[in-house]
Order: sequence, then C-alpha cells, then structure tokens
Amino acid sequence: MGQSLVVNEAGPRPLCRRCHRHRNICVCDDCAVVPNRTPVTVLQHPSEVDRSKGTLPILERCLDRLHVFVGETPNQFRQAGFSPGAWRPGTALLFPGPGSEALEQADLHGIEHWIVLDGTWRKAAKLLHLNPGIGGLPRFHFANPPPSRYIVRKAPGEHHLSTAEAVAHLLGIVEPGLDTAPINEAMAAFVEKQLAQIPPHLRDRYSTPGRA
Repeated sequence: MGQSLVVNEAGPRPLCRRCHRHRNICVCDDCAVVPNRTPVTVLQHPSEVDRSKGTLPILERCLDRLHVFVGETPNQFRQAGFSPGAWRPGTALLFPGPGSEALEQADLHGIEHWIVLDGTWRKAAKLLHLNPGIGGLPRFHFANPPPSRYIVRKAPGEHHLSTAEAVAHLLGIVEPGLDTAPINEAMAAFVEKQLAQIPPHLRDRYSTPGRA
C-alpha cells in the first residue's frame, strides 16, 4: 500500500491524501486495522487539528470503531454532529480527576462506549469545564499506565500518555483478546520519523524509556 500524495498549493510540499501530513512524518503505511468491538469517541480540541505531532490520525487509520468530533463548546460539538448529554447507555469517560476510578480494578460491566479527550492537559480540562455533561459520566483513570514512548512532545507528567497510547491501553484492558500492537507499532514509527526531523545535535534532548 503506497502513499497517495497531493502537492500543497502553497508550494512543493507533498502531503499524504489520507492523513494530510508531510510524507516525512506520515505513518499511514505503518498502520494496520485493529478490529475493536468497543466504540471509542474522541472529542478533539480545535487547537489539535493541525498539529503535526498529534497522534489521533494513527487511531483514525487503525481503529474499526472510532468517531471523532472537533469542538470546544456544546454548541460547536452539536454543529459537528455530537450532542454532549445525549449518551448511549453504558458510556464512560477516560480522564483522571475527582471521583474517577482506577480502571484496572473497576467493575466495567455494562460500559459499552468510551469518551476520550484529545488536547493538551490544559485544553482537555477546558473541554471538561465547558461541557459539564461530560463530567457527569462515570469517570476512570489508569492506575498503572505503561511508560509513554511519545518523547517528541512534552507531557505534564511522567505517567501521561498520548491519545493513541491511552486508547491502545484502554482497549487492551476492556477487550483482553484484542491485538492493539498495530497502534503501538505505528506510534513507534511516528516517533522515529519525528526524531529524524530534529537536527542531530539536538536529539540528545530526547530519550526513550529503555534507550541509552
């Protein structure tokens, strides 16, 4: 499966027709299908849409059952086709905070749909604040998340995961038989391609867990 490219009108900058990213950081050909049964809805803050380091496109290429809505306010989400508060039965939110339960020890019986917020920590918290209906959902967090290998973008804490890593870990828990390796493999390819764009004398600022 080769890349399908389009030339940006602003200049000779070849972009992938699928993810709309420069071919140097496109990982569409590194993605494989993950046939998740549990639907995941990602609410993406508008500031993330054009970020070259965002990981949501990996999920869009891999997951069978994924819906993405971009917005900040309830009205913006409704215009995008999503109504905060009009939940299907069994919807839960993956986001740490007051009242959230450790997902690894929780009784997840009856939860059939997950909401995930995509944005910086501050922007994700703003989405939650501006959309109180989301905060009323059953809420969960990871008690023991794996180390993040997403070293090309600064995280607010040691145990914070990128959106793609978080969803892969989530699905690995709620669907134990599901092979989420394609997401992690695409993430690894994405990080390597991002690092390749950094001047060699600056790469020492980045380190992957387990890498010298």
